Amino acid sequence: MAEIIIDSINATYNVRGEKVAMLCPPHPLMGGSRFDIRLEKIASELLRNNISVMRFDYQQPFRSGIGEVEDAKKCLGYLKERHDFIAIVGYSFGSVVASNISDYCNVAVYISPLPSINSITFEDSDIPKLFIIATKDQFVSLDESLKLYEEASNPKELVKIDTDHFYFGKFDVLAKSVTEFILRNS
Repeated sequence: MAEIIIDSINATYNVRGEKVAMLCPPHPLMGGSRFDIRLEKIASELLRNNISVMRFDYQQPFRSGIGEVEDAKKCLGYLKERHDFIAIVGYSFGSVVASNISDYCNVAVYISPLPSINSITFEDSDIPKLFIIATKDQFVSLDESLKLYEEASNPKELVKIDTDHFYFGKFDVLAKSVTEFILRNS
């Protein structure tokens, strides 16, 4: 594990294989960071399957989502110099950030995606994508989540998990769903 700094962005970069997954954290004003428990569980599962992982923190102060997308682009640029296959994974706010750079990646995973937040909106792409939706999400309704999925272009897959926005008690299912999708599509 290496703690690195990419243009003032703090990141954790674990190299295990040729493929890499970049994990975009939830909202920084709600305590989101690269150490989010969901991202840590996903990272562990990916590493067990020989997929390298980068997790990063958004720079401070908060920049309405636009600056956070720029942070993700800088991290992606770093990974593009080192890997030919990049999966982008975002949780909650991070899913909206991830969707804004997914055109530069090979596959995308959106966990509890939001249609929009602050100054950014969810963007579609033509790459294979997985939507993971919590059926009891208290921040984005099931109908809203399903609409986002239905409006997305193919190829796409959907996993519904019977839990709330935080996935407590379902971390293993979440991590395995992400990893299996990336392995199937790489």
